Amino acid sequence: MLTNGKQKQISYLETGDEILAVDHLKIIPTEMVFMLDKQRLKQVKFYTFITDSGHKISLTGHHLIPIISSNNKMNYIAARQVQLGDHLYVRMSGHMESSPVRNITIEIKKGYFALLTLPGTILINDVLASCYASAKNHQWVHTFMASFRWYYKLARFISVNEPFNNNRTDGIHWLVQFIYQLIIYIQPSTLQIL
Repeated sequence: MLTNGKQKQISYLETGDEILAVDHLKIIPTEMVFMLDKQRLKQVKFYTFITDSGHKISLTGHHLIPIISSNNKMNYIAARQVQLGDHLYVRMSGHMESSPVRNITIEIKKGYFALLTLPGTILINDVLASCYASAKNHQWVHTFMASFRWYYKLARFISVNEPFNNNRTDGIHWLVQFIYQLIIYIQPSTLQIL
């Protein structure tokens, strides 16, 4: 969902597009920083969740999504770990509410996209999702990605429109791939190894 109320497929988003995200359960406008990973042709297993409220979201198994944990706090887990009855955060009447998952389907789909926003979250079909995948802790990876967000803000401040120059190419951005390989070497326990 763009901030102007129009919808745009995630595959067509570009750096600087103003979209809706969530920060501390408050819906906020943000910009798409860049595509962390873009795979238009790759086939992958998707988990599709439908909530009691009728909201629907499809994510790859390693993509993080927040649920409400037993102690009533937000807990980010991999999509493949979501179970029937888990509560997802959905946008209803202009604010975030919880709604339990009533249906889960698994299917192979072609193409997937992972983007970075300033708060590290995104609303997809009015369902809250993390921008991150293949990590065990959303907050840890969001903190780690701060340098990308700072660089983006600085570049935009000095009128650089494409600071990461990756809107047209498929694959994992080379900086993200380098960092991922470095983490596998230094601290592999923080990742969901593919």
